[in-house]
Amino acid sequence: MPEKGKTEVVRRKAALSAFRRELIRDAAKRVFVEVGLPGASVREIAKAAGCTTGAIYAQYTNKEEVYADILRESLSDMAEAVEGGAKAGPPGRQAEAALRAWYVYFRDRPAEFDLGFYLYGGAQPAGVGKELNRELNVRLKRVYAAVAEAMEADGIAGPEVKHELAVAGASWIFGILLMLKTGRLKILSVNVENILEECFQAIYRKK
Repeated sequence: MPEKGKTEVVRRKAALSAFRRELIRDAAKRVFVEVGLPGASVREIAKAAGCTTGAIYAQYTNKEEVYADILRESLSDMAEAVEGGAKAGPPGRQAEAALRAWYVYFRDRPAEFDLGFYLYGGAQPAGVGKELNRELNVRLKRVYAAVAEAMEADGIAGPEVKHELAVAGASWIFGILLMLKTGRLKILSVNVENILEECFQAIYRKK
């Protein structure tokens, strides 16, 4: 086979493998949200993905590897979204833009939001091992660091308090998302944008 033909075969195989991994990850998210990691099985994930267990084992060693891949991808995507939000924000309001990006990221990805409470509890995901846990913690801290740096750039927090204020801001965002998801804001007839604005006003009053 000519070299060009071999390259095309390799490219197609890689694309097919990436597509299968994406299908598996999406199905696994649904299964993990529904029954958690302990209650999940490769068989259940395969059923949700519409494939065989063999197709999953061709990509992953076990369900924990699938779980870890979801965490890794989610944290990386989240960090990029928050960092991009901060960079796109106007001078003096970059922290607001970063936190809004975080809010939008989870608002548009409800399955990942649900997994967040189960998987990221105390920044100590269960079942992934110490080495991967350290890697994931680094990725999670990257998200908070993006908000903290934006707060310092906006002049609302110095080096000694920017991390704590970033955690506080993120906690407000998570609380708003939880109330939105559970329908509490609708029941209470409160507009989510008004709540977000109150949050940002409180943060910037520190300036």
